[in-house]
Amino acid sequence: MTRLLIETSIIAAGMLALCALPYLSKRVRHHSKLAYLIGTGALTGILIFELLPEVFELGGQSSMMLAGAVWAVYSLAHLIHLHEHRESGDHDGSEGTIFFLASMIAHCVASGMLLVVSSDFVGGIGRTVFFALLAHKAYEALTVGSILIERQRSRPKYLASIAVYALSLPLGVAVTLIFKESIGHKVALVAMSVAVGTLLGCLIFDFLLPSIAHLRSRWRDLGWIALGLFLTQAVLRVL
Repeated sequence: MTRLLIETSIIAAGMLALCALPYLSKRVRHHSKLAYLIGTGALTGILIFELLPEVFELGGQSSMMLAGAVWAVYSLAHLIHLHEHRESGDHDGSEGTIFFLASMIAHCVASGMLLVVSSDFVGGIGRTVFFALLAHKAYEALTVGSILIERQRSRPKYLASIAVYALSLPLGVAVTLIFKESIGHKVALVAMSVAVGTLLGCLIFDFLLPSIAHLRSRWRDLGWIALGLFLTQAVLRVL
């Protein structure tokens, strides 16, 4: 339990600090696009080489199908929201920001559940999951902060958004601990599949597609995406 609380605190504190960094530092804001591209590569590598293989190894085809179903629901909701956004003429992007933030919060809650169940029910991978979450939340938080600072012009709204985002992972941990007695191996696999499915949806629509839009004008940016992917994989292999 003590180890779990320490791991949760480390990840949540890192998320809050890195998410606030673009607001606190003009230099970070100036290089926010670079962080966005590197973070996209890092998240892509973690998903493909770390989380998806673990989901398949632990739950087989059924877990992969569940993760795919979560991604499909996310994609459908995203496309419907995008259509409604265009129809309503939401020029300030407020509804899009709410949808983006809600998606990231749902993913972080599922990640918090994953942190608990990986140490208790999915034996042997608790340490791997912690480092994978620590790495991908670091890049994710910095990128989320960069996105929110562009969309949330109001300081109170920005600070509230990053606070809710950072606290959503501890919320997932707390909820899982409360209902710990009723959680079994199957529920653990479901939590892991949901975490991966939501990350896949966020990665495609909020990271990869915007990054590809950048590449249309500057193909050298592909190198920064590749750097994020390979650097993160190298660090995880050492850890």
